[in-house]
Amino acid sequence: MFDYTHDQAQSHEVLRLTLSELQALNLPPNPIYFTLFYERALRRDASLTKDIDDAINAEAGLTMDRAQEIFDTHLLNGSLKEMSKAHAALLRVVRNLMMQMLTTGNEFSNYAASLGDFMRKIDRSDSIEDIRSLTAEIIDDSREIQRSTKDTSIQLTSAGDEINRLKEELEAARRDARTDPLTGLANRRGLNDLLQQRIQIFLQEKIPFCVILSDIDFFKRINDGYGHLVGDKILRFVARTLMANVKGQDTVIRFGGEEFAIVLPHTQFEGGIAVAQQLRSKIAGSRLRLAESGRDLGGLTMSFGVACVHLRDTPDALLRRADDALMQAKAQGRDQVVGQRCPSEEPAAEDL
Repeated sequence: MFDYTHDQAQSHEVLRLTLSELQALNLPPNPIYFTLFYERALRRDASLTKDIDDAINAEAGLTMDRAQEIFDTHLLNGSLKEMSKAHAALLRVVRNLMMQMLTTGNEFSNYAASLGDFMRKIDRSDSIEDIRSLTAEIIDDSREIQRSTKDTSIQLTSAGDEINRLKEELEAARRDARTDPLTGLANRRGLNDLLQQRIQIFLQEKIPFCVILSDIDFFKRINDGYGHLVGDKILRFVARTLMANVKGQDTVIRFGGEEFAIVLPHTQFEGGIAVAQQLRSKIAGSRLRLAESGRDLGGLTMSFGVACVHLRDTPDALLRRADDALMQAKAQGRDQVVGQRCPSEEPAAEDL
C-alpha cells in the first residue's frame, strides 16, 4: 500500500490526477484528502476506492470526518506497524504536495511552509492521536488557503474586468481622437498615422502609394447661401460618395473643412490620376436636392491634387506636394485633376 517508488513520469501523472480530482470536488489539498486521492489515483486498493466513491456520492459528501475514518481504516489500520508505514507514507505524500505548492504564488508558498512545519512535527510523533492532532492543524491551514485563493481569484477576476473595461474605454477614446464626428471618416490625426505607416512599408518593401487631396469647389457659397446645416449634409454626401467609389485598402479621410484626402496603397502615379478622375466625374455628375423641402441645389464639383511617394518623403512633404497640385487645379479653373510627379518620375530632358 505504501510503496511510492514510481518513476518520474508516473509520479507526475499521479500528482496531476490527484490535484485535478481535489479541485473538481472543491476539497482542500490537506494531507488526509491528498493521501486518499493519491492512493485512489494509483488504483491498487479496490476497497479504498469504493469507500471514497461511496462517500463522494453520499448526501453529505466526503466530509473531513469521513475522510479521516477512511484514512484510519485503510492507511493506519489500527496497528503500530501499519501506523509506522502510514507515517512514512504520509510524510512522502506531504513532501510531494509541499514541492507542488512551492512552485506557485506567495499564498501557496506560505502554505508550503506550514506543510514543512507539519512534516517536522509529525516526524517526531509516535501515536495516532498525535497524528490526528497535527493533521487537524494543517487542515485548518488548508481551509484558510482555500478561502484565501477563492478571495484572490475573485479579486483577480474583478481586476481583470476593470482592466478590460479601461482598455475598451482607451480604445474608444483612441478611435474618437482619430475620427471626424460629422462624417465618420478618419481625421487629420488618423491621416498622419496612416501616412507614416505607409511610408515605412514603402521604404522596407518598395510598395508605392499615392495621396489625393480634394476640395469642394465654392463651398463657402454653399454655406452662405443655404446655411451650415445644408453644408454639413453636403460634406456627408461627399464622404459617402468618395467611400463608395474607392476599393480594397483605399482610405478616405476628412482632411479639414471641405477638404478630403484619399490614400491609395499599391498605386503608381498614373493609377492615382485615374482614381482622382473617376471621383471627380462621379461628383460632377451628381444632382443634389434637399429631402425635407425638395429644393434643388444643383450640381457640385471638386478639385483634386495627386502625389506619389518617393524615398525622401515625410508625411508633411508628401501632403505638401498633393496640396500644391490641388492649388494648381483650383487656379486653373476648378473641377479638374492635377498631379505632381515625384522627382524621380520626371521625364528626362531631350537634347536639341
